Amino acid sequence: MRPDPHQIIQEMDADLGSIEAVDTLSERHGHAVWRVGTADRSYVLKWLPQADAEVEVQGALLLQELGVPILPLYGHTAQALLMEDLSHSDVWRLAVEADVARPGVGRAIADWYRTLHKAGEELLSTGQRPRFLARETDALDSETILATGRAVGLEDLSVWRLAADHIEMLKGAVGQMSATLNYNDFYWTNLALSRREDRPLEAIVFDYHLLGVGMRYSDVRNVTSSLSGEAPLAFEEVYGDIDPREEVLDRPLSTLYALTVAARLSTFPHWAEGSLDRVTNGDLERDLREAITLARSLL
Repeated sequence: MRPDPHQIIQEMDADLGSIEAVDTLSERHGHAVWRVGTADRSYVLKWLPQADAEVEVQGALLLQELGVPILPLYGHTAQALLMEDLSHSDVWRLAVEADVARPGVGRAIADWYRTLHKAGEELLSTGQRPRFLARETDALDSETILATGRAVGLEDLSVWRLAADHIEMLKGAVGQMSATLNYNDFYWTNLALSRREDRPLEAIVFDYHLLGVGMRYSDVRNVTSSLSGEAPLAFEEVYGDIDPREEVLDRPLSTLYALTVAARLSTFPHWAEGSLDRVTNGDLERDLREAITLARSLL
């Protein structure tokens, strides 16, 4: 049943004044997003089903508590967030696709991720892992990997058995690496950039439904693969060095995870085609053997 945005705002006890307009921006996958207008400003209200809301809402609140920049938040419930409307903000704007080729944007994004990862490492170093945060590798086990091979029609390839037989060792090796918070879902449509031209450019990455725990490199790979032009190099220069062992472990595990997610969808997605190519051209097997060798040295 579609929720009533007026009722949601009332539950927040948010002091917005008189609401003059509520316009539906999106209704997909059971989610709802509205623009809420008052006499003097505009807000975006996002509501999620209970199954998705915990990570999104608790993730935003956690980042706010840790001092990681998020969009201004004006109220929340267990299933909803009331946020800055980027289309009417004097401070922030929604990125456009061309922004991801700009080196200044790459540097600003790197600053945000450095803050995220520093806060994540400090949080997890205390042993305080919020229960709503999972590792992507938690979804990988022997049975799931073999089922993925069958789902993509390549079950005869020996690489699936190689992965299935060593997945727990590889996950154990990941556990030996430094853990932090991972955003996991970078794309330009989830990016806000500061408007003021008299100050250094700032970036905020928003939408936290895939926030989790993992290695720094996993996020760096996710970001740089979505940037273009000079922006990836600018990002890497600002972000700094990462333990190269993380890349060795991430390569096969990220491929397996992407294929596991893709194989569950009714139509195989375009974004997973590169991962499927790595199965057929032998790259996944090569990556697995390198990671297995590293894992044996770590455990």
